[in-house]
Amino acid sequence: MTLLVLAVLAVLAGCGGAAPPREQRSRMEVVLLAGGGAHVDLYAAGRLRSDAEVRALAQRIIRALFPGTGSVRVRTGKGRGAPFARAEIDRAYRTGRRPFLRIDTSAAARELAARGFDDTLMKLRLPPVSATAGPDKSGNRLWHLRKGVPAPVIQIGMRPEPERWYGVMALPVLGALGVALAFFVRRRALAAPAAGLAVAAALLALPLGAGRRGADLGVAGLLGGRALDVASVAPLTALPLGMPAAMLLGAMAVRSLRGPGARHGHEAPPRDTGVFW
Repeated sequence: MTLLVLAVLAVLAGCGGAAPPREQRSRMEVVLLAGGGAHVDLYAAGRLRSDAEVRALAQRIIRALFPGTGSVRVRTGKGRGAPFARAEIDRAYRTGRRPFLRIDTSAAARELAARGFDDTLMKLRLPPVSATAGPDKSGNRLWHLRKGVPAPVIQIGMRPEPERWYGVMALPVLGALGVALAFFVRRRALAAPAAGLAVAAALLALPLGAGRRGADLGVAGLLGGRALDVASVAPLTALPLGMPAAMLLGAMAVRSLRGPGARHGHEAPPRDTGVFW
């Protein structure tokens, strides 16, 4: 009886009676940059034997997504503990007033399917400007590249507004003006509102997206490279300007509560430098 059971098991194993292997999946992020470039992050190490194979596949995918691209830079990285390969190109779309880009993912889907990845989740990330990308049934700019299913053709339109950068650049200007007046004027009635102006400019910097408005300049083709990097962080200088202004307001509040104050007449001028009352 034991020999019979063993024989049956051997026959089942030889005929593929074991459970089929689980379907392997991969994911990738396609990121368009404000300066016209792009990079693809590929998380597909499960079916590949080495980092070199992952990098080679990432290079083929980015060339499939952006045909006619020039040189591709590829490296291996690790994000949130998961290794990935990043392929970067300098020119994925033409910047301008209304950039438009069409991404056909069918060639990339074939490359992935040829390596055993029959279901790949693709995430698209765009610069922080007004933009549309479709068709997008998920509403989250997510697509599945599945074997045997028509791959999506994504049409992207961007509408940069460079004037928004000029608007947020007013924040550090107002902050610097407020700090200068608060520290060097001779009247507390003017110094306090000036310090409050600097603090308000610092508090508004983050809600207004001061650090993201440089993307409008890059997508519009007005700036690129190092100049774009500087322009992107310039509006954020309103933040450190708010710190000394807040300290000055605190010092003025403590002095008004504890120290003697003159209710009428002119205040005495500052003793030495004119800084702090």
